[in-house]
Amino acid sequence: MTDQAWLWIGFNAFVLVMLALDLGVFHRKCHVVTLKESLSWTAVWVILALLFNAGLWYYAGSQKALEFFTGYLIEKSLSVDNVFVFALLFSYFAVPPSISIGCCSGASSGRSSCGPL
Repeated sequence: MTDQAWLWIGFNAFVLVMLALDLGVFHRKCHVVTLKESLSWTAVWVILALLFNAGLWYYAGSQKALEFFTGYLIEKSLSVDNVFVFALLFSYFAVPPSISIGCCSGASSGRSSCGPL
């Protein structure tokens, strides 16, 4: 197998492991997410993206790393819009804060981790 194939296999395995850890271990129980916890998780994911960007720069060069970083910034800024939509929907439907994280992870993964509303 080529080096590029191993990089793709490693990348996909890493994404699946991180997704499993995030949804299955770290956010297994529904709870009210504090600002401190939210900022901490945001920092963790941003740092992981920056580490990936550094690896991309090392293996693929500065142009590819710049393209990834530009796309990452655009996607990150667009995701802020989704936060306002979720906040609007949760307040309209009076979703309790203790189960809102389950609604988000259930909607994004096709399952509900907190059972029926």
